[in-house]
Amino acid sequence: MRQTRLTPYRAAVLEALRGSCNHPTAAELYRKVRRTRPGVAYATIYNALNWLTRKGMILELKYGDEAARYDPTTMRHDHLVCTRCGALADSSVEIPRKLWMRAGSHAGYRVHDYRLELLGLCPACAGKRHRASAA
Repeated sequence: MRQTRLTPYRAAVLEALRGSCNHPTAAELYRKVRRTRPGVAYATIYNALNWLTRKGMILELKYGDEAARYDPTTMRHDHLVCTRCGALADSSVEIPRKLWMRAGSHAGYRVHDYRLELLGLCPACAGKRHRASAA
C-alpha cells in the first residue's frame, strides 16, 4: 500500500526546506535533517522530496546538469541565478501577460504560463568581481 500522508520524515524534510534561506539540494537537506534525525537515510530524503513535489507542496528546480534544487514557494514566481556560484534567489517581478503572449505567438505557440530565469552575478560575486577589477 502506498503511503499518502505526511510522515514524520516527510514533515522533517518540508520543515528543513521551509527553514532554508536558499533553494537547497537534496544533499543539503539531508545534512540539515540529519541534525535532528540522525538515522535518516539518503534515500528517505529523495523519496520525501519526490512525494512532496508530486503532491504540489514544493517545487523541484532543475538547471542544466546541476543537482536539482528545491523551493518551498509553490505559487508562480521566477528566479535569479548566479552564473558564478550558482546561488538562486526568488524574483517577484511579473512580466506583463501581453509581452509573454507575444513572445510565444512569434513561434506559433499559445502560451498559458511562463517561467523566467534571470542570469547574472549575485551580490557577493558581483562584489568580488568589483573588488578584483578595482585592485
